[in-house]
Amino acid sequence: MEKRIAVIGTGYVGLVSGACFAYLGHRVIGLDIDEEKIERLKRGEVPIYEPGLDKILKSALENRKIEFTTDYSYAVKNSDFIFIAVGTPSRPDGSADLSYVESAYRSIAKFIDNGDYKIIVNKSTVPVGTGRWAKEFIRKLLEERGIDEPEKRFDVVSNPEFLREGKAVEDFMKPDRVVVGADDRDVAGRVASLYEKLQPAILITDLPTAEMIKYASNAFLATKISFINEVANICEKYGADVTVVARGMGLDHRISPHFLRAGCGFGGSCFPKDVKALINTAKGAGEEPELLESVISVNERQKLKPVEKLLRHIPDLKGVTVAVWGLAFKPETDDMREAPSIPIIKRLLSLGANVKAYDPVAVENAKRVFKEELEKFGERLTFSKDKYEALEGAEALILVTEWKEFENVDFDKLKGKVVIDGRNLWEPSIMEQFCTYESIGRP
Repeated sequence: MEKRIAVIGTGYVGLVSGACFAYLGHRVIGLDIDEEKIERLKRGEVPIYEPGLDKILKSALENRKIEFTTDYSYAVKNSDFIFIAVGTPSRPDGSADLSYVESAYRSIAKFIDNGDYKIIVNKSTVPVGTGRWAKEFIRKLLEERGIDEPEKRFDVVSNPEFLREGKAVEDFMKPDRVVVGADDRDVAGRVASLYEKLQPAILITDLPTAEMIKYASNAFLATKISFINEVANICEKYGADVTVVARGMGLDHRISPHFLRAGCGFGGSCFPKDVKALINTAKGAGEEPELLESVISVNERQKLKPVEKLLRHIPDLKGVTVAVWGLAFKPETDDMREAPSIPIIKRLLSLGANVKAYDPVAVENAKRVFKEELEKFGERLTFSKDKYEALEGAEALILVTEWKEFENVDFDKLKGKVVIDGRNLWEPSIMEQFCTYESIGRP
């Protein structure tokens, strides 16, 4: 049955969720305060790179199942479910910045009137306890406006997202599970019913448990990555091959092979931010999350491993041109948030190297990220139009992001160069025929 849904925020999570809900047959209003973005979305232009999203959005627009606005009043009054999908970036102390979420609550509360009933759904990743705090916060805002029985005008539900950038549409349409947390099981069931066409596994919990499931899931996956990277570093000392070690571990069904791929660390909008937020939450409760703190410290060190390896072969990088393949934090996205390429390129520049960087889709975002470096270092940092142009005149290559187009390359173009494979993409026995080659955790 068609339901009326508003989605506050049209970033990765909000736009994918809204478009997919519309594709499932619901009526969706996407809201954002960015007027330029909303105008682009009305024209069917997708402002982010996410495979398959353009087709889903086009279908929803053609079927008049989705519309976009900057008007909170319109969005609130014409919806029964209001999903919040705004950013919760890290503060300097690692805690989640809830200012955008709080602003959304305030704006929603302005337009809930007597006789209304809205289900407000947190899709944004928020610290444990936020849902129950939000219930009291919104109730007070309604009370201040003189709304009768304000606690009966709304409910707050947690419905965390588990979307991988680059595969977000697939993950929404074929979810491993849908988690819904609420203090009223009937309300949770109403939110769960929005997904019924997908026939997913549904887990209904209370509010704080749902919030914790999101943080715990991302923290565990991040832990697996840092774990295998530590193992890789030990493997290098003893001549073991971490790729075979990981395969041997992954055959154990209790462990699984997923996220056991050694490399130059994780990035993105979720893992670093969520692990830091969980650390902050734990400390706020008087706990000492030593394992989680190690996950972050291992990851930060790992990001610079390719530069350390390069220095073994070229101890003085002053005036040396280094090609960097891959800028986004992972393949199939243009997202540069916490990408390993950032500290790698900054370190290379600080050592006097010239950097020629290339990525299939993230160059424009990278130019914004490296704005200060472009101004400071001038032509020492350039962005190439293709991977081979980046190699021209380069004495070394660092592979940072394992885009598919890098799997099969003209190895003759690597002759005489030092190649540091930060993602163990290539076979050492082949690469060593063409260049000086090093990877992560392999002899």
